[in-house]
Amino acid sequence: MCRPSRSFVIKSAFPAVSLLTPVLLTPVLWMTPLFAAQDVPDVVYVTASGDENNEPRGYGARTQSVATKGSATLAETPQFVSVIRRDQLDTLPSESLSRALRYSAGVTSEKFGAFGNGIDFSKMRGFDADYYLDGLRVAGNSGIWGMQVDSWLLESIEAVHGPSSALYGQGGAGGVINMQTRLPQAQSAHQIQFQTGNFDNNAVRFDSTGALNEDDTLLYRMTGSAASSGSQIEATKQSRYLIAPSVTWLARDNISWTVAGVYQHDPYIGYYNTLPAAAIGVLPNKNGQLDRHRNYSNPEHEKSTRTQKSVTSLLRWQVADSLEFKQNIRYADVQSHIRRDFTRGFLPGDSLLTAVYQDSPSRAKTLAADNQLVYTLMTGPVSHEFLTGFDIQTGKLDKDWDGSQTVSFDPWSSPYRPAFTPEMISSTSTGQTYTRYGVYLQDQLRWQQWSLILSGRYDDSTLKTKNNITGDIQHNDTSAYSHRAGLTYLFDNGFAPWISISDSFDPVLGTDADGNPFIPTESNQTEAGIKYLNRDGSLMASVAVYELTQKNVTTHNPKNPDYYTQTGQVRSRGAEFESRLAVTPSLNIMLNYAFTDNVITESEDPTVLNKHPVQVPRHSGSLWADYRFHGKYADGALIGAGVRYLGATQGDNTNSFTVPAVWLGDLSLRYQMDAVLPELTGMELGVSVSNITNKSYAASCTSATYCSIGNDRTVTATLNYFF
Repeated sequence: MCRPSRSFVIKSAFPAVSLLTPVLLTPVLWMTPLFAAQDVPDVVYVTASGDENNEPRGYGARTQSVATKGSATLAETPQFVSVIRRDQLDTLPSESLSRALRYSAGVTSEKFGAFGNGIDFSKMRGFDADYYLDGLRVAGNSGIWGMQVDSWLLESIEAVHGPSSALYGQGGAGGVINMQTRLPQAQSAHQIQFQTGNFDNNAVRFDSTGALNEDDTLLYRMTGSAASSGSQIEATKQSRYLIAPSVTWLARDNISWTVAGVYQHDPYIGYYNTLPAAAIGVLPNKNGQLDRHRNYSNPEHEKSTRTQKSVTSLLRWQVADSLEFKQNIRYADVQSHIRRDFTRGFLPGDSLLTAVYQDSPSRAKTLAADNQLVYTLMTGPVSHEFLTGFDIQTGKLDKDWDGSQTVSFDPWSSPYRPAFTPEMISSTSTGQTYTRYGVYLQDQLRWQQWSLILSGRYDDSTLKTKNNITGDIQHNDTSAYSHRAGLTYLFDNGFAPWISISDSFDPVLGTDADGNPFIPTESNQTEAGIKYLNRDGSLMASVAVYELTQKNVTTHNPKNPDYYTQTGQVRSRGAEFESRLAVTPSLNIMLNYAFTDNVITESEDPTVLNKHPVQVPRHSGSLWADYRFHGKYADGALIGAGVRYLGATQGDNTNSFTVPAVWLGDLSLRYQMDAVLPELTGMELGVSVSNITNKSYAASCTSATYCSIGNDRTVTATLNYFF
């Protein structure tokens, strides 16, 4: 199949945007006159840190920090960007990063369903996203449970859709999900949270920040939590303990230095719940369906743990009015020991189930640093914001994988699980050391109402992979140039159309099931769209169309789901729409939709050629609305409700069966208790419900033998005390 040229896509994109924009913007634009004439007071947003900002009303955002690494507003950014602020995390059910991303357009964040909160795997535009924390990549072994950031530590989340290598270097086609941690603030603010819920969910959390001296030059923040719970699967549990201290030193008015540490221990990660498609009704089975809530693993073997430690340094130096230096550094050490067994399908006759035991210890020690210099100047009527930077990543990744012979058991009769511990057979043991460095340059040119962003980057990567069993060593050295160009025009009425081209490459870390390193992936994208922000900031909307191609795509190995395999080339075309509307100071609405058409266009396996990859819904969308009441006893009470549509996905790469679509509903209630008793000032009760109708569904399948069950109804009650 021939890939259309960029010029063809650009020419065809603008008519598509022109057609899509009135259709997608109409439901929200028609309401603008209803409240545009109201006398709306200015609203100052105060987060738990007491930080004031100039963001729009509701859940919208004017700014971003990762898409350009500069001062470009969202309207000037020639890329589709989703921003989730702390107030949205507090209002919507957001017990993990995956759940926090549910109401973002085009993000498939819970493709493994009821795995609990122990792992985050998200796709954007049909490809795996890269995770970043405070602008630095979160690295880990491919196919293991690597570093996971607890959502309690976060101030905001930004999802940049599509390739971003021009600034961030090695990366995939899906884009970047950057998490911003809560940082020290001068204004004193404290919070304690108690939480309980179904599945024996119990947690206590705290967050405290303020100044350590009288002149507010030394600030602190201390955040922590202790949580434990069961799950919708019997005889399983998960627990986590974390502490995150940080200190900021304001050396002068123009220098800020923050040092932050995190210690997180997960004594129990939880059950990785997978079953064959024929066991949960996705495919027919003459014996019927298995009970989804039973534990078909051996609880004596099922004990997975993880410990992660990190130290981060964030330095900001305003050297002069036109010159700023930024430096981010992080060292991270993540150790995990995965002990589990997973089902591999039925034997002929659909009565006996097969399973494999796994024992896999691993460790990832990484160091990342990013140095940036921003310089602004004028050349005649054109303003320039030059960004130049140098970053480096280095690390050591070790992983063993011991697996058993396949065992069989009868899941239809008690004890319906393997009752013995089989002998392990050493399969793989690999060690990898890597070093990556990159140099990048960007210029944002502003002239009248035009904004042009040009970005370029050179990357060099060295990777050594050692097979600890055979002693064989493989060296992979790669280098590449990455580019991005984007043009935006800012109309006076708030519309901002843009068009951009970008590419990326990624020398993927980790190995396949045979211990071989991966081939670097390459991707390129053409995108066009329109953003809208009205004058009072109460309505924000974005719509985009794109074409995206990635070579050497990594996907979960259907024969060994703990590992990845690579496919020749995947082409993605689609459209995305996202809006944030504050109808009144009390009523907020979020509306999202994504159309994603992913096709495998090149492969050595002819059975998957021109087929759709797994875990990618063709259609997905969501709607959320919440209302804050005002009155004597209802003052500050909030009720919110949302609905999510997860479209049908393919069950395997040959498209031999389909995982059905599903509609899910969520609910959130909050009540400030001082409306009844003034003595209870600062206390707030909250209840959140996910999957309110308790819909049973399959989250996804990667093969007929490996399907993930969706999350059951989850009810959580919280008591917050702010002081």
